[in-house]
Parts: sequence; C-alpha cells; structure tokens
Amino acid sequence: MMQRFFFCAAFICAAVFLLFVLFSNHVRDVRADSSTETKYRLRYRFQKGDVLRWNVLQSLKIRTSVSGVEEVVETTSRSTKVWTVISVDNEGTATFEYLVDDVNMRQFQTDKDGAKVAEYNSRKDKNIPGTFINLDGTIGVPLAHISIDVLGKTSKKPLRIYSGSTSTENRIVIPLPKEPVAVGDSWSVVLPVEIGQPNGTVKKINARQEFTLFNIHSGIAVIKFATKVLTPLTPKEESQILDKFSFGEMELDLDAGHFIRQETTIDKRVIGFQGTGDNIHYLARLTECCCGLNSCELCSPKK
Repeated sequence: MMQRFFFCAAFICAAVFLLFVLFSNHVRDVRADSSTETKYRLRYRFQKGDVLRWNVLQSLKIRTSVSGVEEVVETTSRSTKVWTVISVDNEGTATFEYLVDDVNMRQFQTDKDGAKVAEYNSRKDKNIPGTFINLDGTIGVPLAHISIDVLGKTSKKPLRIYSGSTSTENRIVIPLPKEPVAVGDSWSVVLPVEIGQPNGTVKKINARQEFTLFNIHSGIAVIKFATKVLTPLTPKEESQILDKFSFGEMELDLDAGHFIRQETTIDKRVIGFQGTGDNIHYLARLTECCCGLNSCELCSPKK
C-alpha cells in the first residue's frame, strides 16, 4: 500500500514538472512572438488628377500686457483648401496646384481705444475689409505649385504674390522616416529658426521637430509631433518665435498614401519679454480634415 502511495506521488510530481516545463516553454514562445514588432513603411502616394480638398479651422489669440496696458487680438477662420495633382514623376514626387476655394474670417481686437471687429466671408461679401486686404485676388485662383516627394520633402513655386503661410499650406505633410517603423518608434528633423538681433545680426536657433508613430488602427497611422527648442533663449527672443512651439497629431491613411486629419496646438506664455511684469500669451489651434471624412466635425458637423 505504501509503495503504491509513493509511486502515485512520484507520478504526480513528474506530471506536474512536465506541465511546468511545457508552460514555461509556452510563455517563452508567447514572449518571443510578442517581441516581434510589426514595422510599417510610411510613404506618400498620389495619382495625376487627384483632387484633395481640406476643411480648415484656424484660431489665434494673442494677449499682451505691457506696462499694465492689455491688448487682445483674436482671429478665427474657416476655409477650404484644394490641392490638384498635376503631375507625378517616376520616383513618386507629386506636384500640386494649390488654391484656397473660400474663406470665412473674423477678427476681434481690444486695446486702450476700445474694441474693433472685422469680418469677411468670400462667398457673400463683395468688399474686403482693410483688416483682410491681403486676401484680395487670392481666393479661388491658383496660388502656387507645391511639389512633395514620397518622404514629404517639399518645394514651392509661387504663381502670384500672396501672403499665404507655409505652415498652413504644407502642414498637412510632415517628413516621414526612410526606414520602416514600429508603433512607439520616433524620428526627428532639424527645424531652421533664426532670430534677428538689435545690431542687425541673426541668431541661429537649435530646434528640431520630433515625430512618434503613436498607434495604428483600421489602416490609419496616428503620428504625434512636437517642436523642441534646444538653444537657451531670453524672454524677448522667445516672444519672437512663439509660432514655432507647436505640438499635435496627424492621421495618415496607409492605403490612400496621404494624411486625412491633423490637429495642431501652440500654447506658449512668455513673462518679462519687454520688462518686469510684461507678458504675452500666444494660443493657436489648427484643425484640418480631408473633405468627406465622417469622423471630422468640420466635414460632418453636428446638427
């Protein structure tokens, strides 16, 4: 009886040990499989004749206080941007014809003299207020040819004189990495920034834009980005490059080969940029969606 007991106990121990070995091997296999990261080759792809329309919402609020006097300038705009692909070379570099189809703008300003409001809707108004006179002759007409290669390198050939911001025109593309990347991988590019000095010289700033593949879902790559200024700056110098401190995210449709949505924010406050107690707060937001995108409120606004 005792021998049978020891035999059963030994059998059970051997079985448990075997199960433990098999379970350990299974865990190692699972970990090995989970460590095998899927990498994605991010590229822009366009076809001649493609027409990309973007709904764009921009807002900018600058609040300054100098010697106790406060001034606020707030501008909002909705516009439709159109890129028509006129050619694509053998290496995939696409050339777009760029135009702004319509714009609806409003500017509110308060200072020691009171409040001022200016509004302009290109679809309704025949006359352009002086505040927006720079838009005259730029709505609904080709403004530039912009070339973009498969990695996002851009070049621009203006077709007429206009005050279009490069950050507005080209922000829908960002530099993409040459090598495939996995979720969590990052890449960066140098951002050339210069600040004029009182003596007429130029100070070159060490800055870079950093990008991270944050997520992949339903064929959409979510890329987060931020701009970092590495050179120590005085408050006065910071106040001159407030538009460089941006962060946000973009969504790249991997099958379509172009971005379908982006959100960019700048929220920067500088104290003492002219004197003790003087301060400036720069708050800007940009939302841009490919027309027809159901998940974008700009394209499918709530009723």
